[in-house]
Amino acid sequence: MTVPHTVEHIQKLMDCFANAAKCFGLTISLKKTEVMLQPRPGSSPPKRDIFVNDTALNVLDKFCYLGSVLSQNVEINDDITRRIGAPSAAFGRLETRCWKERGVGLSTKLQSIKL
Repeated sequence: MTVPHTVEHIQKLMDCFANAAKCFGLTISLKKTEVMLQPRPGSSPPKRDIFVNDTALNVLDKFCYLGSVLSQNVEINDDITRRIGAPSAAFGRLETRCWKERGVGLSTKLQSIKL
């Protein structure tokens, strides 16, 4: 697989991909297709758009892929924040249904913490 190092190379690869898709009768969903450019360490990302059939694709700084947050600056802070926040939010939603519910016994509440 070729790793593109310039925006022009990325655009060329996207054009080849779009042409190949067209040859097989496939279409690229422009609403779902997004681009994230990762610059070399210490350099700023280029502010150029990538196009498919004269339509600019949405350029992102970060996105969630298979449950992990990938970011343009290659730091894991956003991923750690998401991984801590999701269970914390779920635990908080149990407050009214479990922790403050008088009909739920103490042993049941303790069992839910162990899970």
